[in-house]
Amino acid sequence: MTADGFDFNFAAGALIDIGKKRTANQDEVIACPEYGFFAVCDGMGGLPGGGDASQMVASVLPGIIGQAQRELSTSPSPDSVAEILKSYVQMISNNIYDTVNRRGIAFGSTLCGVWLAGRYAIFVNIGDSRGYILPRYKWHLRQITHDHNVAAHLVAQGELTKSQAQGHPTSSRLTQFLGMPSPALPDTFIEEIRPGDRILLCSDGLYGMAAEPQIKRIMRSSKSAVRVCRRLVDAANGAGGRDNISAVYLKIQ
Repeated sequence: MTADGFDFNFAAGALIDIGKKRTANQDEVIACPEYGFFAVCDGMGGLPGGGDASQMVASVLPGIIGQAQRELSTSPSPDSVAEILKSYVQMISNNIYDTVNRRGIAFGSTLCGVWLAGRYAIFVNIGDSRGYILPRYKWHLRQITHDHNVAAHLVAQGELTKSQAQGHPTSSRLTQFLGMPSPALPDTFIEEIRPGDRILLCSDGLYGMAAEPQIKRIMRSSKSAVRVCRRLVDAANGAGGRDNISAVYLKIQ
C-alpha cells in the first residue's frame, strides 16, 4: 500500500473479534490507508452506550482525517500532524460529552491511532488501548503509548509493578476517555520509522490476554499482515478471550 505524504510502502491488516466471553462487540477498527491513518476504539463496557460510542467514532473519524489531510501542507511536519490529531480527538470527545454525557456519563470509548507521514509514525492515544513498535533489527517490543487508567498511575507512583498492574482491578478505571468532561487530554508520540519496522495497535482484549513475548513472536511470524492479525486474535482467544479483541498491524516495507 501507499499513502499520500508517506515515504514508504506498507502492508496493513485489521481485525476485530467478539472474544469468548462477551455477548456484544464494542471494539472498532478504523482504516484509512489512502491517508496512512489507522486506529482502534474500545467502547467502555461499564457504560450503556460504550458500543455506540466506539461505533460513532469509527463512523466520523475517516471524514475528519480527510479534512485534516486537506488542512495540512503536502509535506507536513510531524509536529503539525501531532497537533492536528490532538485537536480533533479533543473535538470528538467534547462533542460526545456535550451531546450525550452532560447529564451523566453514558457514552465512552478509548482511541489509539497512528498517522504515517514522511518518515514518521505519529501516534495519538486516549484511554488504555495501546500502540507498539517492533523495530526491524531489535527484539524488544516497545509500548509507545501510555495507559490512561488508575493502574498505570499506581505504577508511575511506584505502588504497583507493571506485572502487578496487568489485570489489577484498577486497570479498568480509565482516567482519560472520549466523552469525558472537558478537557480531554490525549497523548501524541512522534516516532521515526524505517523499512522493516512493525506497528501494532490493539485493545486491552489483546494485550490483557497475550503476553508481550508471544505478541512479538506473532508479529514476526508471517509476511501476511492479515495472517498476523488472525494469529494475534487467536492467541488472545486461546488464553481465554475474556474481552473483545481488536488489532491493526502494519509492516513498513
